[in-house]
Amino acid sequence: MSLFHRIQVIAFAVCVLPVSAGELGLLYTKQFGKAQTIASTDKYDAVDTANIGLRGSFSVVDLKVVEFSFTGTYQPKAEQDLIRNGANFGKYGVGYAALGAQVDWKLLLNLNAGVEMRRETLSWDLGALGKDESTLTRPWARAGIGFSVPLPVVSPFVRLEVAVPLSKEDRTSTPDSIRKALAPQLQVGLYAGIRF
Repeated sequence: MSLFHRIQVIAFAVCVLPVSAGELGLLYTKQFGKAQTIASTDKYDAVDTANIGLRGSFSVVDLKVVEFSFTGTYQPKAEQDLIRNGANFGKYGVGYAALGAQVDWKLLLNLNAGVEMRRETLSWDLGALGKDESTLTRPWARAGIGFSVPLPVVSPFVRLEVAVPLSKEDRTSTPDSIRKALAPQLQVGLYAGIRF
């Protein structure tokens, strides 16, 4: 099949398949980090953060029972105490932006599964020792369950979801790698908004 014919098939499929606008909502998340021990003497406690972010999606295929969408999420930085060897060492912050795709099954309860590529900003503020930050780009997978109220113009919805990274940093040889090793390993969230 020539390139021209492929473009025609894609254009036809996009025109024939039902397309809807998408959704917009607020996402409250709790992220759970992982404790780190360096050289068996230096111990960092796990850092857990919570914050409210924003997610939107654009539906590319809506077959009424199942829907495929592209998503974008922004979670501003949330900070929490960084505990090293039992004492407050400063603040550790986590924020991210993500692009991904999801599928929704609209049954009695709505089921959702998605993947996204997150660019996480990981920072610490150690007071007199200074501030620094690292970025970590990695894929995450998420799944959720919720319900929506089908109204004529917009449909309010709420969903409980869990997300996990598909890769993680385990090295702790530099300050940059320590910040990455402390990064979230689990996220639990409540997502609420409207579909239109």
